[in-house]
Amino acid sequence: MAGKPWRLKPALYTTTLVYVAVQVAFLSFLCSYYNYGIVNVTRWTLDRLEECEYTREKIQWIKEFWKDTKDNMKIQPRKATVEDVKPVEAEVKLGNEMQILNAEQLALFDGSRASRPVYLAILGRIYNVDKGKKHYGKGGGYHFFAGRDATRAFVSGDFTEAGLVDNTDGLSHEDLLGIRDWVSFYEKDYKLVGVLIGRYYDANGNPTKELKDVFPPCNSEWHQNSGGRVWCSMKSGGIQRDWAGVPRLLYDPNTKQQRCACVKNFGVGLSPHGAKGNSRGDLDHPNLRQYPKCSPTANSCRLEND
Repeated sequence: MAGKPWRLKPALYTTTLVYVAVQVAFLSFLCSYYNYGIVNVTRWTLDRLEECEYTREKIQWIKEFWKDTKDNMKIQPRKATVEDVKPVEAEVKLGNEMQILNAEQLALFDGSRASRPVYLAILGRIYNVDKGKKHYGKGGGYHFFAGRDATRAFVSGDFTEAGLVDNTDGLSHEDLLGIRDWVSFYEKDYKLVGVLIGRYYDANGNPTKELKDVFPPCNSEWHQNSGGRVWCSMKSGGIQRDWAGVPRLLYDPNTKQQRCACVKNFGVGLSPHGAKGNSRGDLDHPNLRQYPKCSPTANSCRLEND
């Protein structure tokens, strides 16, 4: 037997691992009691474990498994490009197949139930991602998105419970563009199945004020004799932003009504129609029109007394 490498018998594997675990726990206690650096002891313990072929293989397997897990959890900040962005309207046409769910109902579609498909929501829009179940289902790298609206995490990279939320407060313009690109990605690759009651859609499935903030309301004043005026500022409509915009009439095809909206008139727009790369912001949105007798570049327009 001399010269042959020493190997553990299969029957002793479990006993040996339990023994090693007890020793590691005991060493950890001593290090804590005597305030000795745990890093050195851990390194020494790992070196001893790697002397045994069986434990060395298991340690290598754990390292590779952890590396794959970290790689699967990486989220790209911008999934779609300008070239493949699919136009997305805030209003969702609620047909027979469309669902209006609350948060508790959406949570039932988190991939933990074999009888239900996997759903996720972004900006209150619910998508069936069951065809990507290996990613979004239980054990998948993106499972934390399933059964909830975690809009903010798509650009923040914070996948803790505190980060998996739907609010976009304080996000930069670039982050908002990133969220829009993610919505376009899901529109292109997955089926829209409904809307989520809450921050972005009401109980009837209509967009809320927060979703409409892409076109903030104008400031306005009215005088019986002289008529009125609408104008835009960086705080018009009570919405703080880093641009003022120009007044436009925004038509709502659902309500058949129109209102004054401050529209971004430079750079990349905030609406899907403004993602053309023509540096005109959202001015080319089909539901916008100019005020009569008002310069297209003016940030204030007079309203004639009818």
